[in-house]
Amino acid sequence: MNPTWANEKVVLQLKWLHQFQFAGYYAAKEKGYYAEAGFDVTIKERNSSVTPVEAVLNNQADFGIVGSSIILDRMKGLPVVALAAVFQHSPLVLITLADSGIIGPYELKGKRVMYSKGADDATFFAMFHQLGINESDFEHVAPSFDAGSLIRGETDAIASYLTNQPYYYKEKGYDIHIINPINFGVDFYDDILFTSEKSVRDNPERTLKFLEASMKGWRYALENKDEVIGWLDSKYPSEISHNYLQFEAEETEKMILPNMVDIGHMSSERFHRIADIYKQQGLVDEDASYSGVTLGEYLYTQDALPFWAKFVFAVAGGSLLLTIFLVGINRRLKAMVDNRAIELSEAQANLARYVDIVDRYVISSQTDLNGIIIDASTAFCEVSGYSKNELIGQSHSIVKHADTLQSTYQDLWSTIKQGNAWAGELKNQAKDGSFYWLDARIDPIRSKTGDIYGYISIRQNITDKKQVEQLSITDSLTGLNNRMYLDNVLSDEFRRMSRYTLDLSIILCDIDFFKMINDNYGHLIGDQVLISISKILRLYCRDVDVIGRWGGEEFLIICRETNVEGAMIAAEKLRAIISDHVFPRVGHKTASFGVTLAVPDEAVEDALQRADQALYRAKELGRNRVECQLKGIENKPA
Repeated sequence: MNPTWANEKVVLQLKWLHQFQFAGYYAAKEKGYYAEAGFDVTIKERNSSVTPVEAVLNNQADFGIVGSSIILDRMKGLPVVALAAVFQHSPLVLITLADSGIIGPYELKGKRVMYSKGADDATFFAMFHQLGINESDFEHVAPSFDAGSLIRGETDAIASYLTNQPYYYKEKGYDIHIINPINFGVDFYDDILFTSEKSVRDNPERTLKFLEASMKGWRYALENKDEVIGWLDSKYPSEISHNYLQFEAEETEKMILPNMVDIGHMSSERFHRIADIYKQQGLVDEDASYSGVTLGEYLYTQDALPFWAKFVFAVAGGSLLLTIFLVGINRRLKAMVDNRAIELSEAQANLARYVDIVDRYVISSQTDLNGIIIDASTAFCEVSGYSKNELIGQSHSIVKHADTLQSTYQDLWSTIKQGNAWAGELKNQAKDGSFYWLDARIDPIRSKTGDIYGYISIRQNITDKKQVEQLSITDSLTGLNNRMYLDNVLSDEFRRMSRYTLDLSIILCDIDFFKMINDNYGHLIGDQVLISISKILRLYCRDVDVIGRWGGEEFLIICRETNVEGAMIAAEKLRAIISDHVFPRVGHKTASFGVTLAVPDEAVEDALQRADQALYRAKELGRNRVECQLKGIENKPA
């Protein structure tokens, strides 16, 4: 371990006061991980006069902790770089008192809601926006940063951290309701470790060392919670009780998901979604870019790497150029064998080692022009479950999963046949029937004359990442897709419909008189009805259809490549099955359906409005029926 006096003095600026929320950084300091990396770290609590971003950019701190607002900062031109998203889910929620009767966002209309406006209210904005709730529908109350404001009646709902403040109300003897944006399809990162772009560019190795020491600290902290709590009682005095800290420790681990992903994992897709929400808020222009916000954008550029590191990265990334480069090197070495026999032997040994590394760790395959596999790496065999002999001579469709749309493959083949590289995510099926996700890049292989004679594919296994993303797109009650995922699928399907001239129908379903179930039997029974209807929809809809909970007791079904007649038949079948079903304690319930056909080049909102109009008419005409509304045509019943 390096002696502290010889280490570089570094300041880490927290976003709040000392508590288990920052346990990993305390562990990195107390267990000597920072010192081993060459740092003498001072951990500073929140300073009300300066934000963590201001502290880092003004050289008052070297590193800081911030929320997903770092995306907004970057789009505004601030040179900040995210190193790790420690919290995979934002713990920011709204809390109401149980006796207030406010159990969801809709009940907030006309009420007082206390939260901090600006960058960190994006989760609430997105939730309200998706549910059609305007800011004018409720009264905004400036934050007091005092959880007691809710108890004293100064507000009807208060922004809180799920990791600690529910314990505060429990300790005070108050029952609460939690309104969590995640349940409405809004899932942000939080507690992101960051630094300045200048720091990364000037010394990327220093940045990596601090990041690695911090993540090592987090792994230790989550495995030794009581020890960290002891530090908070002594070395990092916290105003909250020991039991309070124990509650916070357990809840913090749920936000980090250490058993599902590497601590600090970041997804470009979620960053893109967060950026879109800030743009919807009008906080930045539509063309604002957050490019440069992630550390990887600096570490793997040509300028950032020395030659040998570029070579190793090319191996790890599976670049096609690596294979060509190695073959060329091998040939040149053979031509020099008479004069440099010893050097050649060493070079060949290194070459064999690199080729072996590629074979064992890079998921790659090569096909002829018809997609017939002519070579496959050991890594590909391991992930697919097939031996090399079983793969060679087979079409690459041997690993095709039924969930992958045919249009994806049409786009893939159209791209590579034109001589261009194709990149995207593919869901594949292994020999044992299980599935796995790959981030793939497929490049044409050319002869010396420039003719394409085959294709090479380099892939990265992203199954763990997709599992985490699945959590963020799933409705926690029903297990169906949530509103955020449905919004994304609708956007994609509308583009696909226009590009390939395909039919696309939308079905909107609403449970009739659902409020009476909650009023007469309670919310738990109401939840069971929602779960039962979700199972019916999953069971009787096609695999290619996308089903999700649209909000409350409404469900949306996206019928891919289906004309309106087919959608009407499907809706009528679902209506009849639900009507005949006997729900425990409740008996028979019915549902109403609105159907529409999407039109090329129209806005998604226009099609949804027609489906909603059709649903409203079904309600008007007595419920338990299917109505259809087409563009420019009057409603018609099933």
